[in-house]
Amino acid sequence: MATFEDLLERWDGEQVVLRRDRESGGWIFICMHSTQLGPAAGGTRLKVYDTPADGLEDAMRLSAGMTAKLAVADLGLGGGKAVLAVTKIPQGVERRALLHRYADTVASLGGSFITSSDVGTGESDMDAIAEQTEHVFGRS
Repeated sequence: MATFEDLLERWDGEQVVLRRDRESGGWIFICMHSTQLGPAAGGTRLKVYDTPADGLEDAMRLSAGMTAKLAVADLGLGGGKAVLAVTKIPQGVERRALLHRYADTVASLGGSFITSSDVGTGESDMDAIAEQTEHVFGRS
């Protein structure tokens, strides 16, 4: 089983933000694979993983894919991806609170990461994130 250290050691991306979300018992991972062409952009995945390291590995893999996808699209954006690795999918007030804590983390990056929806998140989640940061698209 890979550890955070193993994954980080072999990753070829630029930056990883790891945040333990004690309130939900989960983890927030933001992987910025490349900012060479512009801010890293990628969706926010909300999913239950077997281990937190599996969530980090998914974010790393997906962020590299976004680098390639956005370079081909010539949008002036680099590749990134966020994963909210949770023990159970939150609903209602708990979900909104988690999204706000995640949005605060996105905001702290000052625009170097821009997000939208992905597996497990949608337009209403992006609206909740937008209450805390402007660095989100895919809103209603």
